[in-house]
Amino acid sequence: MIKIKYNTRVFIDKRTSRIKIRIRWNNQETTLSMSCRADAAKWDETKQRPSSGTMHVFRDQNMSARALTAEIDQALDEINEAFTRCELDSVMPTKEALKVMIRGEQPQKEPVKLKKTFDELFEEFMNVVGDEHNWTEKVHYKYVQAWNQLHSCFPRITIETLTKDKMRELRNWYIENHYRNVTIKKQFSFLRTFLKWLQSEGYEIRPGVVDYKPNLTIVPKTVTFLKYDELMKFYDHKFAGGHSNWETARDLFCFMAFTSLRYSDLAGLKRANVHDDHLEIVTQKTHDKLSIPLISYAKDIIHKYEGVDYKKGVMFPVPSNQKLNSNLKEAAKEAGLEREVSLLYYKGSKRHEEVRKFYEIIGCHDGRRTFVCCSLSFGIPPTVVMSVTGHSTYKAMQPYIEVCDETQQKELAKWEQKGNSLKDDVAKKLANADEEMLKKVIALLDSGQ
Repeated sequence: MIKIKYNTRVFIDKRTSRIKIRIRWNNQETTLSMSCRADAAKWDETKQRPSSGTMHVFRDQNMSARALTAEIDQALDEINEAFTRCELDSVMPTKEALKVMIRGEQPQKEPVKLKKTFDELFEEFMNVVGDEHNWTEKVHYKYVQAWNQLHSCFPRITIETLTKDKMRELRNWYIENHYRNVTIKKQFSFLRTFLKWLQSEGYEIRPGVVDYKPNLTIVPKTVTFLKYDELMKFYDHKFAGGHSNWETARDLFCFMAFTSLRYSDLAGLKRANVHDDHLEIVTQKTHDKLSIPLISYAKDIIHKYEGVDYKKGVMFPVPSNQKLNSNLKEAAKEAGLEREVSLLYYKGSKRHEEVRKFYEIIGCHDGRRTFVCCSLSFGIPPTVVMSVTGHSTYKAMQPYIEVCDETQQKELAKWEQKGNSLKDDVAKKLANADEEMLKKVIALLDSGQ
């Protein structure tokens, strides 16, 4: 093992405004150019960082000082890791070797001739992996969407030109186009799955590309659901004439809330799935076989739609997911579901908070969340809830869980219940105390004990 002394200097290229890092070690020197830029007038030379609280706006970038500092720190960490690896291996790195370790930059050489283009490889991935995992149209769409976004950022991108720097530029492209951080993270995960498949097929991916993860602030998604009194208010609401689509949307939502069904399972539900007091289904998404008890409210909805043969023999007249969500919003507005919900999210380093009426954001999946949250608020054990929803682990169910106000109040009320119980015990003892006992109590109170 050897010890390598090195130093770095972070500065701005006055010509391009790009942030660069100069590295010196063992009488060698090289400069790394970052994909982000900074305004020289807002740069702190002493700290070698953008001045605190500043914004750096360019044609292809809009980043805060905090976000730029995070980028710089990440790059410096990568430089430190590269030198640490060299020390452990007792190797003094050359300029070219250091760039390969830090940024995946390879020496100039003839490009590898591939039998298939990048687009053809992606199409093969979609066909092969899609068939292996029985992808739905929705999953196919998500991968195609991520692929199209990559090409919107880099119209001529190839497997050879996709570097770690390009991945950083793609991250900045998403931010510039106002994507939420949670969406950016998901899109990178789709791209990463494709790249890992390429590696498994023997294709060479540039260093640092497959492992790249965007450094972004992610906050837990607000879990939206109806509280029990809101659900029953919705269930009992009488719609005016001419709004049969709204009433149907309400019935379908409530049925999902009473049974935990997803939209896909509701749409394919048939009379044959009903057995006495329960449903027996194999879920579309996870292929789990579930037995779901039918409470009286769910049975009433089933009876309401008896005697009518719908398309493909299904039990309910279920429209498209988009149409059902649209009708749901109208129905919820008519029923007065106006509780305000705070939605918090980040776009890049900028925090956003929106306050929306529940009827503005209600969707099909809120029915399933309502089942989970209401069940837990009633004190039903999570294991029982999971047996109905089909979640295999408590962690898998975690995104749906939100502690209801009613649950908090019930649990915290135990403090008052305990205190009131103690007060009642003291009052009873005082009421039954003789004169001698009362004198002792008064003496203790006077002594302050």
